[in-house]
Amino acid sequence: MEQIPLPTPKAPTPEALGEMIITDVLERWPNTADVFQNHAMACVGCAVAPFYTINDAALVYRLPVDDFLAELLAVIQTTRVPNYE
Repeated sequence: MEQIPLPTPKAPTPEALGEMIITDVLERWPNTADVFQNHAMACVGCAVAPFYTINDAALVYRLPVDDFLAELLAVIQTTRVPNYE
């Protein structure tokens, strides 16, 4: 029986990433937690993280949104997708 390869998830656009919920981003790309922690953000494990978007977090912490999104995307784009073969 031939195995069908799983599709490789693509990195979101900056606009799409900005609208994603913080916990969804952290669950999908756990290495992004380092970006939050590098900015002394309490988003990892925060009770409101399931309700805030990435854009919301940048605004609350007064970070330049475009720069913060770029940092997250840099980590996302270097994240290896597991090989399930």
